[in-house]
Amino acid sequence: MKHPSLLGIIIPLLLFFLTAPTFTWANTEKAIFTVNHSAQKPSDNTQTHASRQYHGIIDPSSWYGRTKPAFLSAVGQLINEQAYGVDLQNRQFLWYVLKDLDHKTSFELRISYPATSPADFDISVWTLTEAQERLPISVNLLDHFPENTMFARIKATYTGVSYVSSGNTPSPETLPVPFNLVLERLYLLVPYQALKLAAVIVVVAVSGLGYVVPRVYRALVDIASEGFSLKKVD
Repeated sequence: MKHPSLLGIIIPLLLFFLTAPTFTWANTEKAIFTVNHSAQKPSDNTQTHASRQYHGIIDPSSWYGRTKPAFLSAVGQLINEQAYGVDLQNRQFLWYVLKDLDHKTSFELRISYPATSPADFDISVWTLTEAQERLPISVNLLDHFPENTMFARIKATYTGVSYVSSGNTPSPETLPVPFNLVLERLYLLVPYQALKLAAVIVVVAVSGLGYVVPRVYRALVDIASEGFSLKKVD
C-alpha cells in the first residue's frame, strides 16, 4: 500500500491555512496598502500648528496614534452614520495615525466586530498628500507628522433591522458599534500571525508524520503480525 508523501500532505495544509482568512468575510473587513512616501519636505515658511485656526476641523494632533507595527491592536467604539450625519466632527468617524511605517512595506489594517452589531465599515487609508487634499488649506499635515506617516479613517453604517423601542430602551441604530482594529505587517502578502501559524503547522506535521506516525504504523504492523502468527499456530 502506497502512503502519501510528507510534502503531499504539508503543502495542501499550508495553502488552506494561508488562504482561509482571505475568504472569511463575516464580521471582518480589511484594507491592504503599501507605504510609498515621497521625499517632500515642509517648506521653510510653513507656520506651526500652534498659530493656525482650524475652523472646526478635528485637530490632527489629537488623532489616535499608532506606533510602528508588527502586530498592533486597538479596541474602540464608533457611532454609526445613520444617527449622526456625515460631518467630519461627528463621532461616526475615527482617525488613526499610522506612524513610523517602513518604505515600500505592505500592511493590513483589519477590523473585526460582533455579529450583534451588524454594520458596514468603511476603511480609508491615505498618504500625507491624499489626506491633505481632503482637509482645508488651514490644516497643514506636514506641521504635525513625518513623511513615513499614513492616515486611516474608519466609519460605520448600521445595517441591521431595527425594532420599535419602548421606554428608555434605545433603538439599536443609535448604539455605538464596538470593534477591534489590527494593524499588521505583511510578509509576501501574508500576515505575520498567519506565518507563525503556518510555522507551527509545519513543525507539528513534520514531527508527526516523520516520527510519530511511522512508529505508530510499525507498532500496528507488529501487533497485526503477532495476531496473524497466533492464528496460524492455532
